[in-house]
Amino acid sequence: MATSLTTFCFSARRAIPARPLDVVLDDRSAAALALLVPLLGCGEEAAALAFDGLAAGEGDPATAMALRVIAAEERVHDGLLHSLAESLPAVATADVRRAARRFHVDLGGGSTFAHLARIAAIDAGVCTILSRLLRPQSPIAGDRAVANMLARIRADETRHVRLSRSLVIARADGRRFEDGAQSAREALANVLMLAADAFEALEVDPAQLRVDLGTLPSGLLRG
Repeated sequence: MATSLTTFCFSARRAIPARPLDVVLDDRSAAALALLVPLLGCGEEAAALAFDGLAAGEGDPATAMALRVIAAEERVHDGLLHSLAESLPAVATADVRRAARRFHVDLGGGSTFAHLARIAAIDAGVCTILSRLLRPQSPIAGDRAVANMLARIRADETRHVRLSRSLVIARADGRRFEDGAQSAREALANVLMLAADAFEALEVDPAQLRVDLGTLPSGLLRG
């Protein structure tokens, strides 16, 4: 089984302790997922820090509270992914974690609205990734514990996309940030393709995923 991880990429406290799951994936699928979990976990740690920072700079109390709730949910996701990592075989993840960390550090620059636009674009991409992994008849869909965990994360991320995009659209012209959001999607796709073999092992077409992640959803940042 995997050794304990203090963090995937960033120092971010978790809302729940890491508890191993009863994973029933076959060995090939489990090893593939073990490579992908740190990529997802880096994003959750970065998102928790980002939403905490955005909440601290938000002048509207209701919006600040909504952002803090999202940050708390991201910490829960981080804890869930650590519990999953504890249940999977040990694989070499240092290279993909370094690439993921660089990606998320670069994601945080610019204005608040530019940052939120990029977050909305990336979170929408995460929803796409999870949907592909959870596709009916896929290896992960056959493991109830893992599938339920990832489905929970996907449901939360869908709500996070809605809030981020709504803030951008309500307070700024979202079209101004489409180029930056598009670049963020392309960078995300490039990082994830470092784990292309893992996606293939989990019956996700990496080439099609690369195309879909590299394309900003039409209308995401428009009212």
